[in-house]
Amino acid sequence: MTLAQLESDLRAANEKTSTLIADAGQKANAENRVWTDEERVAIKGSIAEAEAIHKRIEQLRGDQELVTRLDKLTGSVGRPTSSGLIVPRTNLTIGAQFVQSAEFQTLIRSGLHRRGSAWSSGAVECTDPFLQMMRATTLTEDPASGGKLIAPQYLPGIVPLNYKRLMMASILASGTTDSNAIIYMIETTFTNAAAPVAEGAAKPESALVFDQRTDPVSKIAHWLPTTEELLEDVPGIMAYIDARLTLGVQLAEEDQLLNGNGTPPNILGLMNRSGLATAVARGTMTNAEAILQQITNIATTAFVYPDAVVMNPANWYTTITAKDTTGQYFGGGPFTSVPVASLWGTPVVVTPSIVANTALVGAYGTMAQVFRKGGIRVEASNSHQDYFIKNLVAIRAEERLALCVYRPGAFGKVTGLN
Repeated sequence: MTLAQLESDLRAANEKTSTLIADAGQKANAENRVWTDEERVAIKGSIAEAEAIHKRIEQLRGDQELVTRLDKLTGSVGRPTSSGLIVPRTNLTIGAQFVQSAEFQTLIRSGLHRRGSAWSSGAVECTDPFLQMMRATTLTEDPASGGKLIAPQYLPGIVPLNYKRLMMASILASGTTDSNAIIYMIETTFTNAAAPVAEGAAKPESALVFDQRTDPVSKIAHWLPTTEELLEDVPGIMAYIDARLTLGVQLAEEDQLLNGNGTPPNILGLMNRSGLATAVARGTMTNAEAILQQITNIATTAFVYPDAVVMNPANWYTTITAKDTTGQYFGGGPFTSVPVASLWGTPVVVTPSIVANTALVGAYGTMAQVFRKGGIRVEASNSHQDYFIKNLVAIRAEERLALCVYRPGAFGKVTGLN
């Protein structure tokens, strides 16, 4: 059978398969069911028939390609002439001599090599006229010589980008919610009129005033497009992408908890809350002294002792390298172990998430709380736009959370740091 006949048969088999699939799908949809076993068997049989024809086409093309390549190398040398004689093959390579031999040509024409049973071409005696030439050839790294033999060395894994440490969520109190908003009551005024009272006299009246606060549950999310082939062909890439999407959500959360402006859907972060303790300007004080001033103010006015100071790395550097008038470091200096980040016994959280030259002192673990509605959710789908027909996948990560600040006065800024 010729190549053209086989290709015609393959087209017919493919059309048959497409028709079977379309008919089965229409019937299944009309009857609200899945494919029957008979429909599956018919479709699988049609596919197997098409695959068998395709395999025969590939084998025949391989035989023709072999002859074509040989013609390019040798011309008509070693092939039958018009007189039926075989031109001597003494100028051919050993491989070329073998494929041009009568034994090999008889094997190809018979098709015996395509059958499942054992077969043999028979022994072909070849000469090696190019042996000396091959010995005289110098192999180099040129791509036309031995260069392709050099396999590159690939190191396993991925060298990731570095990102800032996630600090804010770890110092804030945490909680969970099933709602879309957190509503809580704050005592704003307590007028204490308690006083000594004479016998029979009227008792003084005290007063309480409350205010209702609401912090909405906000969503932080993003997604990444990729291909099905990448997810299938690169081991571990799905887990890596999941981790990176999760990290992206956490990085956005870090910034929102501290700097969110409160304009929906943004979270109202700590730095932008109303009612914070009066800011302390450094002025002629050192960084450490100005921070102690704010710690004292909060302890005096809000009656709670701060448990952390959030500071930019640039200002922390200035703080720990401060020296006295004799040039001695207030801290341990360069030849001691790295000091624990703390000032006046209060832990210091060093993060670039806070703007340089401003620190935020506060009672993070008691006077503020992060409520989460579930955890970070990662999902993948091909239902976005035309992703199904393009074998693309959209991977999404998202979370929902709210930040409640029970006593804004328990937090205060220190500005003008150097």
